[in-house]
Amino acid sequence: MMNEGDTFSFERAVAFADTDMSGRVHFSMILRYVEEAEHAWFTSCGQNIISENHGWPRAHVDCDYRAPLSYGDHAKISLEINRRGNRSISYTFRVCKDQQICAEGSMVIVRVDSE
Repeated sequence: MMNEGDTFSFERAVAFADTDMSGRVHFSMILRYVEEAEHAWFTSCGQNIISENHGWPRAHVDCDYRAPLSYGDHAKISLEINRRGNRSISYTFRVCKDQQICAEGSMVIVRVDSE
């Protein structure tokens, strides 16, 4: 599983549907990219992000937008675990294009059982 200090990187191309009328990625898509990376990380660890018995909803999210992403850009999403508790994980994320930081922030997810 994921432990404090562990990192994970995920890459994806920016799709045309992710952009707004200015041709830049709509701000809400950045969090989708982070969630895609998170799901890929869980999968790489042999874990399910959601099942009949549990899920991992978000308890806190913050994001600072630094530079735009546009259609066709390749985004690299990096996640780093800051704290792993018994039922929650806190991590920071960074979304980059080449070496430029486009967005960065943090997220707290909490394991919730079906009961």
